[in-house]
Amino acid sequence: MEFRYDTRDLRFIVKEWLPSEEVFACERFRDNFSLDDVDLYLNEGYKIAREVVYPINGPGDRIGARLENGVVTPAPGYADVYRFLQANGWGSSSECIQIEGGMPLILYKMIHEMNTAACPAITSYIKLTSGAANLIIRFGTEQDKALFLPKMLSGDWQGTMCLTEPNAGSDVGDITTRACPAADPRICRIQGTKAFITGGDAGICENTIHMVLARPEGGAPGSPGIGLYLVPKIWVNEDGSLGRPNDVATLTLEHKMGLKAQATALLGFGENDACFGIRMGPPPDEQGRSQGLAMMFHMMNESRIGTGHNANTQAAVAYAFASQYARERIQGRPFGVRDTGRVPIVEHEDVRRMLLDMKAHTEGIRAMIFKGFYYLDLQAHSADRAKAKACGALAEIYTPLVKCYASETSLPLIAGAIQILGGVGYTTEYPVEQYLRDSKILSIWEGTSFIHAMDLVNRKMRMNDGVPFADWMRAIDAFIQENRNAAGFAPEMGNLAKGFACVKTLKELYDSWYADLAEKRRLIPLNAVKTLFVCAQVQVAECLLEQALIAGHKLDELPDGDHERTFYAGKIAAARYYLNQILPQAFVQTEIIRNEDRIVLEVPEEALVVS
Repeated sequence: MEFRYDTRDLRFIVKEWLPSEEVFACERFRDNFSLDDVDLYLNEGYKIAREVVYPINGPGDRIGARLENGVVTPAPGYADVYRFLQANGWGSSSECIQIEGGMPLILYKMIHEMNTAACPAITSYIKLTSGAANLIIRFGTEQDKALFLPKMLSGDWQGTMCLTEPNAGSDVGDITTRACPAADPRICRIQGTKAFITGGDAGICENTIHMVLARPEGGAPGSPGIGLYLVPKIWVNEDGSLGRPNDVATLTLEHKMGLKAQATALLGFGENDACFGIRMGPPPDEQGRSQGLAMMFHMMNESRIGTGHNANTQAAVAYAFASQYARERIQGRPFGVRDTGRVPIVEHEDVRRMLLDMKAHTEGIRAMIFKGFYYLDLQAHSADRAKAKACGALAEIYTPLVKCYASETSLPLIAGAIQILGGVGYTTEYPVEQYLRDSKILSIWEGTSFIHAMDLVNRKMRMNDGVPFADWMRAIDAFIQENRNAAGFAPEMGNLAKGFACVKTLKELYDSWYADLAEKRRLIPLNAVKTLFVCAQVQVAECLLEQALIAGHKLDELPDGDHERTFYAGKIAAARYYLNQILPQAFVQTEIIRNEDRIVLEVPEEALVVS
């Protein structure tokens, strides 16, 4: 099937919905970017996604990355496409905002989204290199920047993030990788094993720059004692040339359900006691505390938002393929109509339901994601520092909503696309089944859904005395109050008000549980994921209604027969569907949570285990 993607919705988000001029007017961007550039970037980016990136997706899935005799062979075309994107400004040099040429997130992420839709396995390599480069920009010395950034941004080298170990996954504070002193106070010997490292050895570049968490000698126990170290696969000499191998061994590549062309490695550091890393940031303090995990979180938070974005993008491209097929597949006759010919399946009621369900979810989640990018842009670059701080706090609230809700929702959406294709959707002849396999990991990557739900209810609801969460709620309530009498949207506004009341109820409920920890402690994690879903559904609903109001005004202005009327009518239909058929799920979940049912806590452990 031909690769197609909805660039019109991307244009709508940046040019008609978000106040993007505020971002482009920031001193960092105003001389290089404007709204007038959006179409140019989108058109060229879409062409590259279709003609350069998409052709490697299917073959990469079938052939995969391979490890033989300690050497990784990438899937066909991956090294060339990675280098093309990086060398031509469609990759890390555009995503690393603090360097010349860095784009606003609201612009760059549109391009990244199209490339991810075309081939999810290649764009994580770029994202990880961007994250590693940003850590060097933030915390490296001038010498570090000079030695590593040019080659990383050109595509000659790539970057990774090395946290997980075989016996320490989400509990990062229990890692055992060590950093021992060497002659130079900034250089340490690194010894340990890291597991499930995306791009740990992709075979696409001449060098790989690992950002490794390790505990320095005398480091405090747990997370506070962890340091961050830059560990090249091949040591880089002071003149920038490549030196000796740095005792980083690829022990195996994981055999995975999806993303088969994306090399996921088990890495051994210092098996011959000859692996060296450069410390990022200051040395440990007198109590043995380091800032490694805090520094890595700059990369992790970017990756968490990116993981949710990745998931929704795969659902969106699956929807695009399903919609093509629904118009082309002739099967069945209209219900209750005799003596008529067969029709495209898009005319059947249940197929239309599934298509609108995919449209409403993917457009609504995309809107939430890009509003988060808008806040991040202003946090980093607005001259109004009070506004920047407020936007940063809102972005922190959005992060768990985006990561968890988008990654969990993508799976049933892609399954719906397979359902529309019917039997052929279950075959490898069509690309949709690959997106289902490729996307499942995204609810696990960068922290499981439960971890992000606990981040919401245990931290984001309560941080800074609850002020940022209250500000987030206040923004939704302000929209409701301002538009409660919007013509033509009374049922939808009424449901949004009910959804907002659910959020208020859950916030009060959690406050009461924290006040009575002796009795209610276990209810907090038990209901965390449900609570996050309620908050995310209300946020998505508000975004869709904002867009629908704009679309309604546009329809009033456009003459009959204008080709744009269909787009705006679709925006309104997506909002009505989500507000009236999806958001009410939040009402039910809120009532379930209020009931404080304890059966999960009371069932005997033995009853849960198949023996």
